Amino acid sequence: MKRIVFAAFSLASSIAAADAGVWIGPSQGDAWNATNSVPCFVKTLTLDAAPRKAEAKIAAAGWFELRVNGVKAGKNVLEPVTCQPDKRISEVTHDITALLKSGENEIEIDVANGWFGCSIPKEVWGFKDARWHKGIPPSFKGSIEIDGKTAAVSDGSWKVYDTATVFSALRCGEYYDARLSGVRRNLRPAAVLEKTPMGVVSPDDSEPCRIGELFEPVYSFKAGNGGTIYDFRRNIAGWCEIEVEGEPGAKIVLDYNDTMGRKKTFSRQCTSLCRGPLPSQHDEYTLSGKGVEKWHPRFVYHGFRFVQARISGKAKIKSIRSREITSFPEPAGALKTSDGNFTRLQAACLRSYKANFVGIPTDCPHREKNGWTGDAQLACETGLWNFDSRRGYEHFIRMMIDAQKPNGQVPCILPTSDVFFGYGWGTGPAWDVALFEIPKRVYIFTGDDSLAKEAYRAMKKYIAFAGKKENKEGLYKYGLADWCPPKGTKQAPNTMTDTAYVWYMHKEMAFWARREGEADFAAEMEAKAARIKEAFTKKYYKGGGVYADRELTALACPVYFKGLCVEGEEKKVADILAEEVRKLGWKCHFGIFGSKWIPRVLAEYGHQNDAWKLLTLETGCGFMNFLKLDYDCLWETFDGGKSRNHIMFGDFSAWAYEYVAGIRIVEPGFKKIAFRPCFIDGVESFEATRKTPFGTIKAGWKRGKDGKAHFYSEVPAGIEVVK
Repeated sequence: MKRIVFAAFSLASSIAAADAGVWIGPSQGDAWNATNSVPCFVKTLTLDAAPRKAEAKIAAAGWFELRVNGVKAGKNVLEPVTCQPDKRISEVTHDITALLKSGENEIEIDVANGWFGCSIPKEVWGFKDARWHKGIPPSFKGSIEIDGKTAAVSDGSWKVYDTATVFSALRCGEYYDARLSGVRRNLRPAAVLEKTPMGVVSPDDSEPCRIGELFEPVYSFKAGNGGTIYDFRRNIAGWCEIEVEGEPGAKIVLDYNDTMGRKKTFSRQCTSLCRGPLPSQHDEYTLSGKGVEKWHPRFVYHGFRFVQARISGKAKIKSIRSREITSFPEPAGALKTSDGNFTRLQAACLRSYKANFVGIPTDCPHREKNGWTGDAQLACETGLWNFDSRRGYEHFIRMMIDAQKPNGQVPCILPTSDVFFGYGWGTGPAWDVALFEIPKRVYIFTGDDSLAKEAYRAMKKYIAFAGKKENKEGLYKYGLADWCPPKGTKQAPNTMTDTAYVWYMHKEMAFWARREGEADFAAEMEAKAARIKEAFTKKYYKGGGVYADRELTALACPVYFKGLCVEGEEKKVADILAEEVRKLGWKCHFGIFGSKWIPRVLAEYGHQNDAWKLLTLETGCGFMNFLKLDYDCLWETFDGGKSRNHIMFGDFSAWAYEYVAGIRIVEPGFKKIAFRPCFIDGVESFEATRKTPFGTIKAGWKRGKDGKAHFYSEVPAGIEVVK
């Protein structure tokens, strides 16, 4: 391989990082397919002395791992976090000062397919046909800066070889042949790519993926269809770490899922939608035969509680553990209560949130890993109360802006391949509102409106797009209804919920237009919102506090969207909602919209006990179903017929901070807060804490010997408490 000797030279010879290097790959793209081994790019640097400061700046079409002298740079994994790849690719900076030495230094960069190269045939989400990876193999562009000067860039002087990771695909898994470890197969000059990635290289702005908790299996048993099934009793996003011993060529096959099949067989329930020629959530390790071998995948992650391990050849598994991967291993807020059911629900919510934020907010970590915007907007307040998730949401909204079409339409999943999913089925107001809702919530929690300012033009374009969807009644219907309700339950009209979200977007547009100094446009948006409200009321208000046909979500809808309800009727509507909830025995006759709106409306108007019962009632159709059979995450449906790790029903955690503990943010950034707790019958204590730039807020209540709830709080200096 080529050796580069680095000595002092003038600053004039330095290359600007943004322009440094060219895209290099293992070959030109036409010679590449998804079943190739992960390539490793290698270069030797010879230094006269150990550096004072050294950085590697890497943009990769895929996920990369950088090693210097055999040591991994940094603690993050699965980097860079995906962008919308046809528009933007992140450049990650690593401080490698401590890894370099005087003399020869070897730089190695593995690049796997990651999100960029999802090219497995027959995946139903269409990423195989995404235009951004056509003719482009796993590749990178970057530079190494030493003491302020460019020491090396990506170019044709690098070598590349095929690693022992012989297969890697985001949804399918990773295969490793340890017999090839340390062998630089097919060492050759790297190819300077003729066709390069479409996305502009930009500094990384994401919350990285990190290693989280480690779990031992709780028990194991022989599977009905062969192998051994391990139950970790923790449903996570991540991978397994194994220690094995055996003969060369023996193989360990791992299959991951979050549910068990019948008669102790391994279930494919949540991975069946991939429908490709290869199994999904599937890792393979081929032994070298050299003593005890340790391995885990590096360029995929799975969603799972159960793992089935099968052995071919003479080998044994000495240990197997599950390792969590998430963007948010450490919480920023916490809830504590004497109620055991809510304690379990909150824990399940946090696990679901962490498992569904591996770089981007997703719907589930196993079947899809897709960044559904509806799930993201519904859970963003829960995320912001419990974690410092600002950067993750900023990155996600930039993806949304990048993916916006010239006509203003935005996709329902990010990244989007523009094939079937994306701008077709699934998109609509309740998903598209993420463009408005997430910047607003980030502003409220941080006091910084820069994300909203960045999204402002995209918001205006979307408002113009939505205007073309208005029907003759002044209403809107171009999306999904209250998604995933229990089977057979009566649901709010699709047009009602879509129209409510469009009304809300116009109100938000007016708010941001005023802040941008566009008073005339703000007035136009307010006038349009008033016309939408008039059409909404004419269609759905029956008088006497009744909306639509008294469906739970339909009653909560106009009250939740403050200002949409007929003025003065809010309490009457909320009271009728409480009546209907009781008639139904506190069963959850609603989908993901109702799960957010209904508890908030009930608690806002004095029916917090009904909201609490909806969440904690152990019988019938409800949230406690999620925790049956020792499951520990929120589900996709109340009956558990699909995924067992979804976050879209998780707003109850944010509700508990705001209503049960009563912490209300009055001025963005926690500069002013109010305490308006709701005491719950039969609950002895409840407490919330939340870190802020000023210190930690604590608010809670506890029942005394007299049975009355007594509120207490701690507020750091710099935060004003208002009534």
